[in-house]
Amino acid sequence: MDWGFVGNAHAVRAIRGSLRAGRAAQTYLITGPPGVGRRTFAIRLAQEIWCAGLPQPVESSQPFRFLDDANAMWRTAVRRGHPDEEPDPDKLITADGRRQDLRFVLTAYNDLHVLRRADGARDIVIDGVREWGAGLYRTPATQPMRIGLIDAAHEINTLAANALLKTLEEPGKHAILILMAPRAADVLPTIVSRCRVIELGPVPVAAILAHLSAGFSLPADTVGQIAHAARGRPGWAIRMARDPEAWSAYRESREAASEFEKAPTPVRFRAVDGLLPRGRMVAQTNAALAWLGRVEEEQSHTLRSAMRSNSLDAPPERRAALASAVGRLARLRETQRALIANVSPRLALEDFALRPEPDPGDAQGGGRGHR
Repeated sequence: MDWGFVGNAHAVRAIRGSLRAGRAAQTYLITGPPGVGRRTFAIRLAQEIWCAGLPQPVESSQPFRFLDDANAMWRTAVRRGHPDEEPDPDKLITADGRRQDLRFVLTAYNDLHVLRRADGARDIVIDGVREWGAGLYRTPATQPMRIGLIDAAHEINTLAANALLKTLEEPGKHAILILMAPRAADVLPTIVSRCRVIELGPVPVAAILAHLSAGFSLPADTVGQIAHAARGRPGWAIRMARDPEAWSAYRESREAASEFEKAPTPVRFRAVDGLLPRGRMVAQTNAALAWLGRVEEEQSHTLRSAMRSNSLDAPPERRAALASAVGRLARLRETQRALIANVSPRLALEDFALRPEPDPGDAQGGGRGHR
């Protein structure tokens, strides 16, 4: 089976070798930055397990096609950000007519069980983990194994993590469990210790550029811009190449972030009003973190330029520019931590707009107003 996976060939070879040798693990944790290909790797791993022993080419088989990206059910289950997807509703109507919050999304069909956080929820709750785990103990109905996948395992709250630990300790006899997270450090050590960890790292620009050039009919300059903007994330690059509107929106947000950083303090403060959507704090926090990600890209570029132009005999203004770039990135990290710690998104962004750099006396970058 051709994985068609961009980059991280060592991880592909290792997992395929272990499967061929009959040494498949029962629990996996796939880590790597968002957009590097964690979900695609999970898809290929599941396809290898389900298609083992089938006549070649397996690409025409029902198990392979069921897990292919073209399957709308799969996209709804795990692939967030696809242009054909619709956001989850905030509420569900129960059988007795009551409205209740949608806290998790569990897609269970054809021996595939996928759990993720609902769009409007902050984390994955214990009820979702319990329901996901219970289904995995049943004998497979159509496939050799049941496959249980948790998208963004780092978003599981403490109670749910303890419930997950019980499932990992005694998984169903016919189940393979696959978790995904940005880093192993983002997941409880007790969970990590029970998984085979597969680390996916950033992919060279040349590999992303070659893949986009071969697979998409786009102008060469657009392909080059996407490949460099991807910062080692082929999955992100492929999504931008497939969705011109997403690419245009990304470029506009980068330009807006650049203007935000160049603007005087009063202008930055007023601009905060237009950065946050109306509605729940979860949606506002996600929007604020996404915005800060764009600013971070701009500041990282500024920092690289300042470092290249700096030296031991550099004039004071260049040293000051380097110190300012370092301080601004530290300030941005402080705001990101505040958002993760449930500080009001509006207050966090307004503070970020008003204070260009951290206070010298702040311990570990923790800013006033966030304590």
